[in-house]
Amino acid sequence: MERQKYITRFVIVISILLFSVQLGFSQSPYRDQIYKAYSRGKMDKWYELMHSCEKNVNSNSLEEQLELISYYYGYTAWLIGAEKYDTAEEYIDKSEKIIDKLLDESPENATLLAYKGAYIAFTIGISNFKAVYLGRRSMRYIDKSIELDPENIQGNIEKGNSMYYRPSVFGGDKTKAIKYYIKAVKSFEKQGLVVSNWMYINTMTALGQAYEATDQIQLAKLCYEKIIRIFPNFMWVEDELYPDMLKRNNL
Repeated sequence: MERQKYITRFVIVISILLFSVQLGFSQSPYRDQIYKAYSRGKMDKWYELMHSCEKNVNSNSLEEQLELISYYYGYTAWLIGAEKYDTAEEYIDKSEKIIDKLLDESPENATLLAYKGAYIAFTIGISNFKAVYLGRRSMRYIDKSIELDPENIQGNIEKGNSMYYRPSVFGGDKTKAIKYYIKAVKSFEKQGLVVSNWMYINTMTALGQAYEATDQIQLAKLCYEKIIRIFPNFMWVEDELYPDMLKRNNL
């Protein structure tokens, strides 16, 4: 099974369906179907749902615009993983226009700041040579997000992604990435944002991969088994990551 069928590294990267209140999250008409599309690797279905959300989003609702941004985020990450860079750039542009407008209105919104840093990182993912001048800019937004709200889920996810994927010579540290992924996972669980939440399961998967990358194999095994137990039809872990890890480590 090709990994590009799933939301790949930059989603482990990726986004969160974090709304301003839990009630808004539970009432989203797209959440369950987006999760099902993600869990089965059906990005054509994701695309349909995303554009339905786009057509119906209330431009006066921060909550609904954050939801749309999260869908753009997941789709952009998949496009980059599939090397569909031209289309990815279109969604980066669409997303940043919304984010910049919202930041003008709410310059200290930690979730928006984290998204801003993430979308700059997407641009680096398309053109690595841009890391020289965009890398620090991305981190300024992410660090400010965590400074304003140390418990912010999106901020911790993006900090974890940065630590995981950045080369060690530029400050990357996979062990430190684990700390931020764990913090995000705990916040999801504390806030009750677990059921049918594609970003929760994606962050759990990132944590499992980080454990494996740092040779903490038993912790990786437990993490993947938790995912399979809670989300029994998540193909990426159940059919690929977990069995491959067992085979590599003779478990």
